[in-house]
Parts: sequence; structure tokens; C-alpha cells
Amino acid sequence: MTARSGAVLHGFAALLACSVAGFVWTPGATASSGQWRAGGHEPSWSLSRTGGEMTLETDFGANRVSFAVPPAAKGDDQMVRYVTSVGGQPLEVAVKSEVCVDTMTGMPRPEQVTVTLGKKKLTGCGGDPASLLQGREWTVARLAGQPVLPVPRITLTFATDGSVSGLGSCNRFNAGYTMTGEGLSISKGMSSMMACEEPVMKQEQLFLELLERVSRFSIAADGALILHSDGDRTIITATP
Repeated sequence: MTARSGAVLHGFAALLACSVAGFVWTPGATASSGQWRAGGHEPSWSLSRTGGEMTLETDFGANRVSFAVPPAAKGDDQMVRYVTSVGGQPLEVAVKSEVCVDTMTGMPRPEQVTVTLGKKKLTGCGGDPASLLQGREWTVARLAGQPVLPVPRITLTFATDGSVSGLGSCNRFNAGYTMTGEGLSISKGMSSMMACEEPVMKQEQLFLELLERVSRFSIAADGALILHSDGDRTIITATP
């Protein structure tokens, strides 16, 4: 499992710890919303949950079946399985709480999902990508490939309301972030107006400029947050 400070079971797997009627994606999410989605490619498929019903679509929506959310059975510390039958065929949904990268978009998601319907096995990713960013404070370790000054810290906190804030080095900052199907963008923000030593101010200026260039993110094997620019260049590395 990818290491993440204070990690909890995410998304659909959290049904094991909550009631079948609902679960939380991230701190501050609506526990009764009961909404979740997973999907994969080659072949194309999607599995969604709203309330007490799940819907499986394959072949770009040409085939669609809905069924009641089956009881959860714990596989191991990170795996939850849901077993039922649809149209006389056995159906199993296995959800593992581990970072999964969408093979088409490159977007990381919090869960690896396998759907087995009869003899057909579908693999893909599930959960809300934003949950990988939220619920913790990230400490920036590198800017544009170079290590940051040991003090003061640079931090990032992604909130569920679409805001990102933290310490830029000298000043606190606040901006907005937007998740799309393929990436992450951070808007030009505001910051306080304190003055610090020149090296600290230069570092802060670089950090704020790099934030505006962010186009996507990834999660490294050690749990680090990697922010990439349009050219897929690693511009910011942060640890939880």
C-alpha cells in the first residue's frame, strides 16, 4: 500500500466501517451521500453507487444492469469484497484501498477495483482523486528539482471546498484548485505581505509561480505528492 500519514479506508471500502447507507470520501464530506464511482478501460466499464443501488455499465454504456448493494465481506486489512448474482451469473466487486492510476488519463485514484461477472474480469480504479490530496498537510521538499531551504517550511493543505492554503515560506497564501477528469489546476492566489530575508523571498516567489503551472498530480510509492507542469515536468514534491 502507498504510505500516507493518517491513512484511512477510502471510498467504497469505507462501507465496511460505516453503514451500507453511506460513507465518507474525505473529512467534511457528506456521510449519507452514498455516492461512489469506479471504472476501467480495454474493455471500457464503469461501476457507480448511489444510495443502496449499484449500476454496472460495459461496452461504453451499451450494456447496463442495476442491483442492490450487496453485503460487505472483509478480505484483508485493505480489501473489501461484495458478492451477489446478476441475471443468474455470480458477481463480485473487490475494492482495495491502494493508489491506482487510470491507464488512459494518468489520474491517480484511492482504490484498485476488480469486478468479476461470471467468467469476465474487469479491472480499474475507483474513488475520488481529490481524497488523495485532502485531509493532511503537505510539506514541500523540492521545487523545480532542487531541495528547499530547511527553514521556514513551505506547506500545502487542500480543503474539500476547493481551496488550497499554507505557508509559502515567508507569507501565508490562499488559492483555489480545480480537479478535472485528467488533471489538477491551481489558480493565482493571495498572500500576506510580510518581508523576509532575500533567499526566503526568492523561494516563496518561485513556489507561488510554480503552483500556477500545475497541470496534474501523482502519488509516489513512498506517499509523496508530485505536482507536474504541462510538459510533465516535476515542479513540486511534497511529503505528508
